[in-house]
Amino acid sequence: MATILATTTTTTTMTTTLSNIIDTVIMPILLSYRKMITLNNSRLSTTANVTEKFSNDSHNQITGVIHENFHKMSLLSSNTISSSNLKMQKFSSSWIIRTAIILMMMMMASIIQASSSSLENYFNDDTGTSIMARPSPYSPDYHPECDIILPASYSFMNNLEEMTELSPPLPTQPQSLPPVINLDVNDNYPPPPPPSSSSYYYPNDNDALTNAELILTNPNHHHGALGGISFRSSASTMHPILQKYLSAITGNNHHITKRSTPYMMTGGGGNICLNYQDINQAIQSAKMSLGMFSIPQENNHLSSDYPKPEHVAKVEAIVYGLPRIDTTNTIIRDMCPSIMKPVKCESNKYRTLSGMCNNLEYPSWGSTRSAMLRYMPPDYADGLSAPRMAKSGQPLPPPRVVSFVLHQADENDYDTEVTYLVIAWGQMVDHDLTFASMPKDKNDQSIKCCKYAPQQRHPNCYPIQMPNDDPYYKFYPRKCMDFVRSTAGVKPNCPLGPRHQINVVSSFLDADCIYGGAISTTKRIREFNGGRLKSTKVYRQMGLKDLLPAKTKNPDQGCERSGRTSNSYCFDTGDTRSNVQLQLTVLHTIWLRHHNQIADVLSEINPHWSDEKLFQETRRIVSAMIQHITYNEFLPIVVGRQTMTKYGLNLQKFGYYHGYDAKINPGIRVEFQAAAFRFGHSIVPDTVDRFNKFHQKIDSVRLASVLRQPFSLYHPGVMDSFIFGMVNQPAYRVDVTMANEITNHLFQKPGEQFGLDLAAINILRGREMGVPGYNYMREYCGMQRIKHFTDLYGIVHNETVRRYMELYEHVDDIDFWSAGIAEFPLMGAMVGPTFACIIAEQFAQIRKGDRFWYENGHGTTKFSMDQLSEIRKTKLARILCEAADDMESIQLYPLLAAHSTSNPRVNCADLPEMDLTSWRESYLPYDNNVGNGNIAVMNTIIDDYKAKSKAKAKAKA
Repeated sequence: MATILATTTTTTTMTTTLSNIIDTVIMPILLSYRKMITLNNSRLSTTANVTEKFSNDSHNQITGVIHENFHKMSLLSSNTISSSNLKMQKFSSSWIIRTAIILMMMMMASIIQASSSSLENYFNDDTGTSIMARPSPYSPDYHPECDIILPASYSFMNNLEEMTELSPPLPTQPQSLPPVINLDVNDNYPPPPPPSSSSYYYPNDNDALTNAELILTNPNHHHGALGGISFRSSASTMHPILQKYLSAITGNNHHITKRSTPYMMTGGGGNICLNYQDINQAIQSAKMSLGMFSIPQENNHLSSDYPKPEHVAKVEAIVYGLPRIDTTNTIIRDMCPSIMKPVKCESNKYRTLSGMCNNLEYPSWGSTRSAMLRYMPPDYADGLSAPRMAKSGQPLPPPRVVSFVLHQADENDYDTEVTYLVIAWGQMVDHDLTFASMPKDKNDQSIKCCKYAPQQRHPNCYPIQMPNDDPYYKFYPRKCMDFVRSTAGVKPNCPLGPRHQINVVSSFLDADCIYGGAISTTKRIREFNGGRLKSTKVYRQMGLKDLLPAKTKNPDQGCERSGRTSNSYCFDTGDTRSNVQLQLTVLHTIWLRHHNQIADVLSEINPHWSDEKLFQETRRIVSAMIQHITYNEFLPIVVGRQTMTKYGLNLQKFGYYHGYDAKINPGIRVEFQAAAFRFGHSIVPDTVDRFNKFHQKIDSVRLASVLRQPFSLYHPGVMDSFIFGMVNQPAYRVDVTMANEITNHLFQKPGEQFGLDLAAINILRGREMGVPGYNYMREYCGMQRIKHFTDLYGIVHNETVRRYMELYEHVDDIDFWSAGIAEFPLMGAMVGPTFACIIAEQFAQIRKGDRFWYENGHGTTKFSMDQLSEIRKTKLARILCEAADDMESIQLYPLLAAHSTSNPRVNCADLPEMDLTSWRESYLPYDNNVGNGNIAVMNTIIDDYKAKSKAKAKAKA
């Protein structure tokens, strides 16, 4: 569903501005001026002459290109735009932002400059790739020689893990690093320093540092011999995809052909020399262009007949090498956001809200606002950030066409074994783990694309076009559907490389969808009394339980209030997406009630506990319960028992789990977020059913009427009818078709006849995030590669194969999400083998990479054995019984349909109940992070000491 970047408007504006500049200005500059010089000791003299000419002319030439492209920046950097009452995003024009933009443009243009040098001071990494280390430019013995060598040829297929899960580069020399940031248990980040002429601080300026457009090749696909880029003066030799992309971003071909332009070539041999001084020189040039100081320069320009190097680096080698450049040795270290810099961690009993310091060796792994990871290298059309294209270089079939040809049907098949609760639980888990950051406009609202002319749209707009023969929209004046590209992000220490996506929430299954991942969010929803969460208590006099608090702050965020009174509100939780569909809101209400129930019991058995202690311990228990239910009841249904065993997902029945591995990064993978875990979209029915306490159907409502409109829950007694509905209504079967309500009416506004298309959105989301095609992911999971469309027979339905042949040029072009839901399911599972592989691998990493995992026997974070035994009693059926207003019976496993023998309905009183007396403490050990409870600790210790003293005195007497 829709995702929203949960940051301030100012921060979002800065981030989006920098991202736009990269796409509209940096790309044409870099694609025009990439110079690769062969490092060959026998030809150093020749190479040096070429290098000297480039060094003298490059900055003037690049500055000229910046000025020629500055008209593209005018819309992005101006504070106001007046054109037919046009309201577009208000981008910050402060000198800080302008400086950052130019700094990054100049830096990325210069870093690609090739330079000759003597080859010395090499070291070999663990792959045998030669990388050259030189002293930091800040050290007195620095010399402008090669600081890092990129290999000219490199086979990435043997080093996939290193390329996709690269750890932060370590400094090559001892140096004065940025100050270490100390984080306490509440993630209180220090305030940013004021900007000065020598200090640039940009919190969350991820786009300024990510995707340093250095990989300027344009491979057809991941595998095979891919070439680098060389230079010629004629645009006719340019690779067609690259030429098309350049034309799109520059606006005219003349701009391309009058300069040296790149074209694809296959080749190997030779190395690329990169230099820290080049980076810092570019920063200085940027300062000059801003007028901070000036140096007289000659207006020289590069000629179009620049000599073509004999060897260029392969794109794989550059993808592999660029993230290994130690940017802390450059001025980039001053631009890197503070959350990406080194953090000092301490081992605490409770998780941080952000997930920071879960891993004491790699503190940012899995934390909020971190870059998503990948199982496979990204498949971008230009190798950098442009959305994926077909293997032939032609555009892929339009997302909307793929949707109505493949993913829409007059009727859908029900999965009679699975209930609607699987959909709601899966969505809650998804929101707990993933939240792709999206750019916002100046009012912190979603960016609109279709209402503006193409030349006036936000650069992140990729609107979905409706064909004239669209079977549904041809009857309405709708030819365009809004789609905005996800925000780019950076990795720890701000390494260079291809575009990454930001995960706004933590990657741990830590219930942050309930509690929030930031201090401000958690403060907003806490009661600060007895460890409880805020609630709406309006129906207590009727004997009904509390509801979620009303969302009175920013009420239109994730809520459709059109046509309603001003006092109609959605509900407020730790996640802005909790109102996206009514059943998800019901689940949030259930966990609110359960949290407060646990907090009340803990307060009774431990009256000396402070509010903070009660809240943290309750949060810890609730997180453990969600983990247990997800791995014990939900995942086995989705991926099957065989896959659970294969990937080590089965929970311990006794004792502690000792599988925690600090070397495993639990971060969310793009293939999981953008494709595999979206399998649930295909099982959403067109209607939402309500049932009574006797499990009899009451009525049905259209799905579109309850998306972002949970207002009916304010009516007394309605909550239970939807709980009973979720455990009785069957879901659709996982297959290639989807409900009409979400392919034509998603988030449809009241009074309108159409909405969005979730299938088309999923397809385009995968492409813009660089998710490889289905065939590559199938091969990644160890299955045989599909060579011809006919090989798909037996994997998907025959009719689906025929339609794929109509839509796609090559089997490698098929979108991963589309084919993933089309696969025949595994035995005893909901999904097919490829989705099962990706889902299982992701959840295995989440478990193994979580130091606070509830089964762990880690010293400071573990539950006692008695407490762990109580948590293992957790059953979703018992949770629903306790949270409902009036529930007497429920099937033993509510994610599955009730069955008289295999899944019978039982009385709620017969279900096992957690005994919280295992959490009783006679006294508390001193804990500086708890606070008020320490008074009770001190009194207890003093009383014990007095009693022992009296006993000793009496014994002596």
